[in-house]
Amino acid sequence: MHLAKRIVQNKQFSTYEEADDEYDFDQAPRKKKKQKGKSALGQKLTENTSFQQLLVTQQERCRLCFENPNRPKHLVVSIANFTYLMLPPWRPVVDGHCCILPMQHEGSTRNLDNDAWNEICTFKKCLIRIFAEQGQDVIFIVTAMVMPQRRRHCLVECVPIPRDVSPKAAMYFKEAIESFNGVWSEPNSIKLIDTSVKGLRRSIPKSFPYFHVEFGLEKGFVYVIDDEYELELTMGLNIIRSILSLP
Repeated sequence: MHLAKRIVQNKQFSTYEEADDEYDFDQAPRKKKKQKGKSALGQKLTENTSFQQLLVTQQERCRLCFENPNRPKHLVVSIANFTYLMLPPWRPVVDGHCCILPMQHEGSTRNLDNDAWNEICTFKKCLIRIFAEQGQDVIFIVTAMVMPQRRRHCLVECVPIPRDVSPKAAMYFKEAIESFNGVWSEPNSIKLIDTSVKGLRRSIPKSFPYFHVEFGLEKGFVYVIDDEYELELTMGLNIIRSILSLP
């Protein structure tokens, strides 16, 4: 309740204005031959129909899409224009554990547009200020997969940790990743990319599977995943449990 009250006080996150989605499709080219024109038009209608059905299916099956009527509304803490903050729909690691998500179905924060990306950054700043008053720092984790079998609605895990523990968090993550040799084809090929200066979006290209961890907003690193089947989606949270000596 305290977390919700503090964030909702920010006018930027007080309301959500719904806007109708408009899809403008180019008109079919004029036919020179009747049969050819019908074929092209039929193919285009089929492609458009398939695309719309795919979007509807994703929203119906993904419980984290904001437009899904079956999403866990009782867990939502704050709503912005393109993103929202919610409590995790699974067992939280610690008190205060929450998640930042885009409203639209997207598998990676790297692929988000500037509007959604900036709102996520604002949510992070709010959380850092709130938990700082409680003597805690915040770790932000994103695990983005590309393969359809592993892809999920992207989210930023936000986990507060005691300030006296946070200085060693980066070392724990680095050692845990380097020791997990099964993710890479060659054990010696592991290379962590520092995102402290360039940030995530200038460190790796779009549509890559990656694991990104930030320690506040000043320090972080990312690595590209070679074998998505070998990496557990909960790896980041498991490392935090190890840092805090939790089961």
